Amino acid sequence: MYYDIDNMNDIDVRSSNNFLRKVFLYMVLGVAISFGTGIYLYLYNQELLFSLARYFNIMGIAGLGMVLILNFFLEKMSAGMARILFILYSLVIGTIFSTVGFAYSPLAILYAFASALTIFVVMSIYGFFTKEDLSSYRTFLIVGLISLIVMGLFNIYLGVGVLYWIETIVGIVIFTGFTAYDVNRIKRISYQLANEEGENVEKLGIRWALELYLDFINLFLYALRIFGRRK
Repeated sequence: MYYDIDNMNDIDVRSSNNFLRKVFLYMVLGVAISFGTGIYLYLYNQELLFSLARYFNIMGIAGLGMVLILNFFLEKMSAGMARILFILYSLVIGTIFSTVGFAYSPLAILYAFASALTIFVVMSIYGFFTKEDLSSYRTFLIVGLISLIVMGLFNIYLGVGVLYWIETIVGIVIFTGFTAYDVNRIKRISYQLANEEGENVEKLGIRWALELYLDFINLFLYALRIFGRRK
């Protein structure tokens, strides 16, 4: 679903802010569900966690499928279905991430979370208030993301320590950039949606909340590599 965001005349700022608020509320909801699920399973129900662990591969594939569906089939589904998929995805990620507690100390996880949150907030503010159109950085970010994925796949087999740290730094840089880019893009799209309401706006709010959710989760995972000390 694409919008021409060059024409920004007669913008209803209040309605535009409502869309932005919707996106960030959904994003915060997703993060809260994921971390809440992880904390609950690790601290209060490890028996259930161990039972679910055997299905982690299936859950990972299902999670990827949900992301693809929300990205490519959004127009064909209802807002309610999009909301359910987003919540289910947050639950799946939270379930898988609950195992982080076995590998890292609580303090390391807290440091990583605080670092990711700080980067996310700072770059969100920059992306929102900058007068620059950050869409010009899209190619750089996409190429960086593809390079990051390829580097990670290679290092699974090579296990090179230096490459691991290069991948970590590049990951933080890429998702720091994506955070600013996505917020800037969401702000500009919100201008186009300022006078619209209904299911279309709701679905787009969920779709862009997913983008911000992924930005934050990836920042957290790469920060955990730096600040985390394995048990």
